[in-house]
Amino acid sequence: MRSEATQYYSAKYTFHIKNLELIDLNFDAFQLIENALGAELSGQGFKEPAPLEDPAGRAAMFATDEVAYSLLYDDKKQSFLLRSTTLNDKGEPGDWRQLSVWLFDKRTGERDDAESIINDFLEVVRGPKRVAIVQQRKKSGKGEDRNVDPLFFINRLVGIFPELKEALNEEKIVYGQVRFVTFIRGHVLPLAEDLLKRYPDSEPADKLGALLEDMYKNGDMDLRSILTYVLLNGLTQESYDAIQPKLGADLQKVAKFSRRLIGKNIKPEKKKKKRGKKVEARLS
Repeated sequence: MRSEATQYYSAKYTFHIKNLELIDLNFDAFQLIENALGAELSGQGFKEPAPLEDPAGRAAMFATDEVAYSLLYDDKKQSFLLRSTTLNDKGEPGDWRQLSVWLFDKRTGERDDAESIINDFLEVVRGPKRVAIVQQRKKSGKGEDRNVDPLFFINRLVGIFPELKEALNEEKIVYGQVRFVTFIRGHVLPLAEDLLKRYPDSEPADKLGALLEDMYKNGDMDLRSILTYVLLNGLTQESYDAIQPKLGADLQKVAKFSRRLIGKNIKPEKKKKKRGKKVEARLS
């Protein structure tokens, strides 16, 4: 028979073990992951995590002035997601890009599982490529070598033409991506045409001109081509005459040249035959 002291300490030990098990089973995995990401990203210049409204579930956002990561727990899919995006001039996130996903049942998930997720998410944000992207975006916000793509341009257009938001969401749902040229021709061009014909001297028209100028200065090659050969070339002469004074000198010069090609078939240059050795790939 055990002594009273032995029974007392045995009962006390059992009580602590049960409480530790209870705490472990009910730990806040989201908070654990959020804290780990916050500690890492703060060293990269990100602000403290802020709650983020997301219909899929609980979410938090880590942001600089130009870019952001988000941690999301998707209740329906029972999974943690690490995502990234750029921020607009108002500090609002654009479309989230998924970087990593882990299944996790918050009712039965264990701390070891959460720590595995932490290790993976930290590996992603610590990766040299991801850090380089963040640093490049931060430089871009200061006006250095900024390159933006067609999707960024379309998202900015929503501020001028709010009706584009529904069309953009439908485009993503139906096609799984945004067909930039088709979307600009089918949705943006008619709205721009109508605006410039009916209200050429309005504030929205001025904003459109300023946006085109900004996007041409900072856009990548794809975006520049879309701005000139798709959007500006797609305008009637009347509408182009309305927006032309709102454009910068460089864009006016390029647009003047590109509009000369409207209706013309440009034949591709014939490729010259190259003489050289054929290189065959071999498996070693």
